[in-house]
Amino acid sequence: MSLRYTILYLVICLLLPACEEATNFPLTTENSNLVVVEGTLTNENINHRIKLTRPYKTQNQTPEPISGAAVTLKDETSTYILTESPVESGEYYTPQMRAVTGRVYTLTIVYNEKEYTARDSSVPVEALEAIQYKKTGDRYELVFSPSLQEPNFIEYTIDWRNTDACTGACSGRLVYYDLKTIDVNEIYKPDKEPFLFPVGATIVRKKYSVSTTYREFLRSMLSETEWRGGVFDVQRDNVSTNLSEGAVGFFAVSTVVADTTVITE
Repeated sequence: MSLRYTILYLVICLLLPACEEATNFPLTTENSNLVVVEGTLTNENINHRIKLTRPYKTQNQTPEPISGAAVTLKDETSTYILTESPVESGEYYTPQMRAVTGRVYTLTIVYNEKEYTARDSSVPVEALEAIQYKKTGDRYELVFSPSLQEPNFIEYTIDWRNTDACTGACSGRLVYYDLKTIDVNEIYKPDKEPFLFPVGATIVRKKYSVSTTYREFLRSMLSETEWRGGVFDVQRDNVSTNLSEGAVGFFAVSTVVADTTVITE
């Protein structure tokens, strides 16, 4: 067999498992008492949010907030009592505070006479490198590439609402994950439509450090979401968590650096 046909045969073998067929299997859901926790502390001097909800029962459902919980946060020297705001929103805020790199923070949630806990500690964050973007037609798009040595992710908030180019939706948010792992399903993840923006757009970047346990959570979460749909999908599994039994999600502590760029020709 010639080399050309050998390569063709291998490509077909790789693509065959990726074929999908429509099914009409009924979807079943079950009631769950799980508490879903979403929250990140950073070195920003702000009121940090911890969000508590119930799991989704159907696709695209608005999550049911968990209201009336007692939520506290402790470090080596202080205890912070979180306040739900607005009432019945399931969103709990710390007093204005700044998380210290290397300090262990413990989150405690008491709800319906049950207690849930989680711990995390931030690591230092590396500096932001120069932002990269390229021209696409009469607009621009970001160019993403790995940075430096430590795992991180960068959040991009793009806004051109105050420019003459604004027609319709004129803002967006993108996140680039650089977890420093080797995952085949990440390398061959499905493509996304480019997010285009005009001259004059303002881009605010925030780079977050990622602890070891936080990286494992993000990796498992991405394997079940953004990295699915490619040739090399992994077996579905529960996303990892640092919450005690009865709760899911993740409580993270990160160090953040930020900058602002205005797009020019």
